[in-house]
Amino acid sequence: MILDHYFFNMSLTIKHLNGDASFLLSFMPIPQIPPSTPQSSSAFTILLDPWLSGPSKIYHSKFSVSTHKSPPCVTSLRELPEPDVVVISQNKTDHCHQETLTQLPRHGGKTVILAEPAAAKMIRGWKYFAEEKVVTLPKWDDSRLCKPPIVHRIPIQPLGPGGIMGEVTITYLPQKADITGLHSAIGITYRAPTASFDSSLPPTPPASPTASTHACDRALSVIFSPHGCSYKTLSPYIASHLISEAALPLTALLHCFDRIENPWYLGGNICAGFPGGLEIAQKLCAKAWISAHDGDKETTGLATTKLTVERYDREKVESVISPRSEKFPDIRTGTEAVVLKAGEEIALSYSMDFGSDE
Repeated sequence: MILDHYFFNMSLTIKHLNGDASFLLSFMPIPQIPPSTPQSSSAFTILLDPWLSGPSKIYHSKFSVSTHKSPPCVTSLRELPEPDVVVISQNKTDHCHQETLTQLPRHGGKTVILAEPAAAKMIRGWKYFAEEKVVTLPKWDDSRLCKPPIVHRIPIQPLGPGGIMGEVTITYLPQKADITGLHSAIGITYRAPTASFDSSLPPTPPASPTASTHACDRALSVIFSPHGCSYKTLSPYIASHLISEAALPLTALLHCFDRIENPWYLGGNICAGFPGGLEIAQKLCAKAWISAHDGDKETTGLATTKLTVERYDREKVESVISPRSEKFPDIRTGTEAVVLKAGEEIALSYSMDFGSDE
């Protein structure tokens, strides 16, 4: 059987919700030739660390209380379309915010909360959500003998009869010897589903979870590390997953620009900032590095009395990761440095060419 030759684009729109670490990711397949059958809504949406209303208190109000200086673009999750997935990267309350998360339905609907282990335990302790709504993201561990590291896989239905399923993978990547639990990352890949332009074709069964069985030969990829992590933390995941998924160069790095330090007895490094993220952006040839966790907040308490902050604005970051060409000074090469205010978004895309199958 020969399928018609067709073209596909994939797009990723990243919207900043609160000027801090809350983002809405919208992945979308974009057919370049209209399919012969109607398609349902094909966007796959992931909400990252939503904190939209109320303060964030860590341990006790005397230790740390934070509030937004600038309001989020929405004040409730009910103002957003229902996301497919909510990802919680850590159990600190500016990432795992009870007042915001409990705006989601207790049960039913399509949204599933994927949370790193400590955050999942915290959320279940609220006794608010039905058991099936909260899923623990296991730690990535490449040291287990004869067993592949654990990746959470979500199949995406084809866009029509004869199409091929897509897939989203979400992975929790903790940094070793990190007693604060701040310096972790979430790895996300998206492989678009396809549609056939022959309406007589039956639906194609789900593909097995390996990159080579998918019709799409590339995947979009995101690293979300709001406090920053080391390149060493990511390197096993890069070598064994992003490469096999054909998900490089990296589509987007969501990582802090500013470096924030406390004395060791108050946690030490809080945000790795530009010095910590530079190696990741450069080695993964990131298309865009988007500032995360750098927004202005009003923070009080013991944890703030000894803070030292080294700020890096967009121009400083851009001058290193996207230097001007000597021959064409108006042209920049390399990674785009991006700072989004609350409510602003950026669209990134990738084009694919599918030939005929026989």
